[in-house]
Amino acid sequence: MLCARFTFFFMLCATLLALAGAVHAQSAAGPGTEHRVALVVGNAAYRDSPLKNPVNDARAMRTKLKGMGFEVVYFENLQTKQVGTALREFRNLIRPGSVALFFYAGHGLQVRGENHLPTVDAELSSEEDVPNQSLSLSSVLNIMEDSKAGVNLVLLDACRNNPFSRRFRAAPSGLARVQAPSGTLIHYATRPGSVAEDGGGQHGTYTEALLAQIDEKGVPIETALKRVTIRVRDATKGKQEPWMEGSLTGDFYFIVTGPAQVTVQQAPANADAAAWQAADSSGTVAAYQAYLVEYPTGLYAAAARIKLASLRPAATPLMPTAPLTATPALTQPMPEVAPSLLATVPPGTKDADGFVWRDVQAKGGKEHFEAYLQQFPKGRYVLAARTALKNIALREAEQRALVEEPQAFEVARRANTVEAYQAFLGEFPRGRLLAQANTALRTLREQLAMAPPVVVALAPPTPVATQRTTPDRPLPDKEREALRTAALRELSLARLSGGDFLMGAEADELGENGQIDEAAQPQRSVKMAAVEFAYQEVTVAQFRKFTEATSFVTEAESSSRGGCTVPGKGGQWPLQPAANWRAPGYPQTEAHPVVCVTWNDVQAYLQWLNGSTERYRLPSEAEWEFAARAGTATPRPWADTAGFFARTWNTVKPWSADRSSRACRNANVADESLRAQLDWPGAFDCKDGYPFATPGGYFSKNNFGLADMMGNAAEWTQDCWNATHAGAANDGRVRSSGDCGRHVVRGGSWASSQASIRSAARVSQPASYRAADLGFRIARTPKQ
Repeated sequence: MLCARFTFFFMLCATLLALAGAVHAQSAAGPGTEHRVALVVGNAAYRDSPLKNPVNDARAMRTKLKGMGFEVVYFENLQTKQVGTALREFRNLIRPGSVALFFYAGHGLQVRGENHLPTVDAELSSEEDVPNQSLSLSSVLNIMEDSKAGVNLVLLDACRNNPFSRRFRAAPSGLARVQAPSGTLIHYATRPGSVAEDGGGQHGTYTEALLAQIDEKGVPIETALKRVTIRVRDATKGKQEPWMEGSLTGDFYFIVTGPAQVTVQQAPANADAAAWQAADSSGTVAAYQAYLVEYPTGLYAAAARIKLASLRPAATPLMPTAPLTATPALTQPMPEVAPSLLATVPPGTKDADGFVWRDVQAKGGKEHFEAYLQQFPKGRYVLAARTALKNIALREAEQRALVEEPQAFEVARRANTVEAYQAFLGEFPRGRLLAQANTALRTLREQLAMAPPVVVALAPPTPVATQRTTPDRPLPDKEREALRTAALRELSLARLSGGDFLMGAEADELGENGQIDEAAQPQRSVKMAAVEFAYQEVTVAQFRKFTEATSFVTEAESSSRGGCTVPGKGGQWPLQPAANWRAPGYPQTEAHPVVCVTWNDVQAYLQWLNGSTERYRLPSEAEWEFAARAGTATPRPWADTAGFFARTWNTVKPWSADRSSRACRNANVADESLRAQLDWPGAFDCKDGYPFATPGGYFSKNNFGLADMMGNAAEWTQDCWNATHAGAANDGRVRSSGDCGRHVVRGGSWASSQASIRSAARVSQPASYRAADLGFRIARTPKQ
């Protein structure tokens, strides 16, 4: 290692000398050089519940935007027959790299999590009428994305009271929260689920603030919208507060003085860059390791880890590095701040703290919040200021990732190996280049699959006798607790608010062998309490921390009755004595879901994870189905009904009307790849690219943002087995009566056919059962 570092240092010096004579000149585009397009719609003349101001709002916004260089597609009192024309004209104007803006004023409503803007001639007698007589927000966002606009802005003054609510089964107020695509900023007139005011003057409260703010010179859009929020909140005495979703990849100004409107951070030519160039030119494991030692959180750390993954055997763990999202603003001493950063408090002001805080919010810069903390160390808004600084630090980390990700992807693309692409996906699981990386990986796998056929044999696991089931020495208490703390820190849970849903299969829903699924009946309404649910299944890496900390030996590793059932030819599941969670019979990484664990093993893991708090647990069967359905009522959550846009954004392949194809696009199921390798019966007539399990989160997420609820690894629940839902409580609690030697398994797996890939499908297994397609995810009861 010493020799490697000396060689690396020599190469670094040589590279720095070479870079010292290089001069890089950049020419920034002048202001106003980008193409600007807007779709502006104002709806007021509704048959039910007409509004006073939306047309005034739209006309004023059209004038304002034209004055700032926008080409405007304009509609007032949009009718159903005009929706297609509006979308088509908007699409035709957008060019790659354009600034695309959508402004809407009028009624807006959500149906099953999907936002719709009703036309003025809409006759909505039920929820089913809404999509055909509205302008869908997802349609607008799809056009922006498909047209490759560089900056996407959505301004929605569309949260007035829903006049159609009395006709719907469930009518939440306001609009639903949207997962904004990369490069898109959405600004609601009020918080999702809340209602905005139409305004007492000529304009709606939100639009009036917007018109007064957006033409301020030299103000980035995010800052401008923050000031709009403050104006609206002050005007409504806190009753209405606008809400922002998403982010841009650079700075955008409606009117700019100085730099170009859109700027993307470029990689600096510094010692870090020079070190990377030296390591990359060498191309050896030692050189990349030396770079990571010198720059563990450097700009090219992700690229170095991907290079190492391509050069090393797949099973070799990558070097640990510090997390990207540090918060230096809260951990480093604050610099001296000039008094000029704070507004001068007028003489006689009784609430100087509040006066300064409002001004700091309007300015919105890191230095302003730091200045507030210096001036008012015990002020009323200290917590809010620290939260703002933390959010700024996170945004800075995101900006840094925008530079790192393209570099890392280029490294993986040039290596063009499965290991390199998998390493990239591990580094950037939710990155902007996720689709390209997944496509490249699938293409490579398909090319490899077209090679001359070979006899398929499952990867032989390491014999149990030679596996390390206990540490070489007992771990000190401090190390054991450190592993548990790390495991807790890695957990990521979504908070599900609860509510009523229909649990179980409909009367004519088919299960195994084409028979009515009586085990999932009777269908009934269940009232769910709030619950926290893991975004992904527990991974190999997370489970490994548990075994290392506790010396735990799973039932599959037991010398007396060990082994795990693995897939065999023709759909058979033989018990392979040497298989266990470390070697389930197919290649896996640390990011794969852990499998070959029994229900009993899972209870031991949860006991270790909880310590003395006892909050993490397996979900109840009802909680699991509520989370899997995510607001849908169809057999599978990806049916072409509610939540289409949210699912489509998280799907790698294009949408298809074919049911089997949709399954392969949304979940890791038994497919043609598995059929070809193991003559697998009942497989879907499509190819998802993987015969066995995938790393967690590879496929699409449902409307709650949860990954792999269908397919990949089946999941244990806490409930004892009962042959039907008859007699179950209607509050979602764990069913602790029945056959408690067996427990409910949900979700299907990479080996499951159509009958098992359904939200209502349920099977049972003994508590000691383990299989190469069975894992778990955790839940938690929120603190009251």
